[in-house]
Amino acid sequence: MNESRLSGPGLSKSRAAPLVRRRMVELWSTTEGELRALFDAADVVSEGAARVEGGQLVYYGSTSVLLVPPDPSMLRDLWRVLPFDPHVRLRALRIAHREASARAGGPLASLQAELGFVEEMSPSTLSRGRPAFAISVDVTAVVLERGARSLCSG
Repeated sequence: MNESRLSGPGLSKSRAAPLVRRRMVELWSTTEGELRALFDAADVVSEGAARVEGGQLVYYGSTSVLLVPPDPSMLRDLWRVLPFDPHVRLRALRIAHREASARAGGPLASLQAELGFVEEMSPSTLSRGRPAFAISVDVTAVVLERGARSLCSG
């Protein structure tokens, strides 16, 4: 019976977990109204097109959302918070979906998206000459039948 036991360090090698543990955490959050205002004033640039693949029309596109803070010195704080905020991701996805729907020529099936946050400052992260926080969203979606035939035939 002892031979069937798994070999290992056994219980004598384990240590008891501490009863009390101290952990210090720095928390950041956004304010809903201010975040909404930032997105409402965002510069949005999109490109994309639908093409026939495997007998169905598939839309491929990209949307850039440039968020310009009221004070350029806020960019560093935005970099600490926005990439990890699910509300920011959801708002960027909704903008990309709206842009893709407008360009696809018909309603879209489920959207597949990949979000990226442009970290380095470059001409692409400037909006009206001001530094901006840039979110890039690449999307792919099947275009549903209604309205899609006009794109396939032309």
